[in-house]
Amino acid sequence: MTIREELDTINAGPGRAYVEQDAESLAAYYTDDARLLFHGAPIIRGRAAIDGTMRDSVAGGPQVLRFETGEVIVDGSLVIDIGAIVGPSSRSKYVAVYQRQADGSLKIVVDAATSDGMPPAK
Repeated sequence: MTIREELDTINAGPGRAYVEQDAESLAAYYTDDARLLFHGAPIIRGRAAIDGTMRDSVAGGPQVLRFETGEVIVDGSLVIDIGAIVGPSSRSKYVAVYQRQADGSLKIVVDAATSDGMPPAK
């Protein structure tokens, strides 16, 4: 499996988790010491804090989101995924820094996402 295929497989999971409102599954993509950087908010540090953020994120009801890998940079145990989050009426961008774990899996150590703003009116 290529890195891009691996990231595509990983990115399918959060899409399902948002539909199912499964905050625990969302938090499981992060390392214990991960950092989450969202616009307008302080850095969220650690998986326990990320879990709380994810619970708040899914509390508003199911969301249909698609995570699309764009550019991929690989350097040793780190994989950087620069991509897009696409929703029915929104589009955002993200940079996720993954680190290869001892079991071979990839987990997010730094995740930053920002909105592209509202789409143009049709």
